[in-house]
Amino acid sequence: MRRRLLVAGVVTAALAAIFLISLFCFRAPYLVLTNDQTGALLFRHRIDEGALFSVGYIHSVNQSPVTEIYQIRQGQIVLTALEFETFGAGMPTELDPGQTLVHLPAGGFRIEGFYRVISDLRYLIGHVADLTLYIDGREVPLNTLDASGQSVHFASRQLNIWQRGF
Repeated sequence: MRRRLLVAGVVTAALAAIFLISLFCFRAPYLVLTNDQTGALLFRHRIDEGALFSVGYIHSVNQSPVTEIYQIRQGQIVLTALEFETFGAGMPTELDPGQTLVHLPAGGFRIEGFYRVISDLRYLIGHVADLTLYIDGREVPLNTLDASGQSVHFASRQLNIWQRGF
């Protein structure tokens, strides 16, 4: 009887140790989208250091497509470039030091040379903007993740195997 209790205790301790190790040691970087008000998980995608993703939308004033391009740098979301089709209200009119304006072959423009850490990246899902996340060749319309009028919070997070669903 004593031996069975000892074996059961050792097995329980080993399982607890494996569980704790997996919680803290087997972490990987993910882009995580949550509902800003409720914190509900809407989307997660494995993303490595240096990886790019972008968010495209229709500009509310000039009604033309805009794409904001982000990169994961040191676990942070950094705005690195901006693409747009036309100049107009709400669009950049001057370049900051270190930025360049590129004319795109298919038309439109790209401003490169941004380095803006966005610690609190949020987008409001609307009826007109057609917000779309572009990541690793995937297109994810934000209105398929949550309802119009909801705010989506973007974050770079280290998730363990339990948080990422294996």
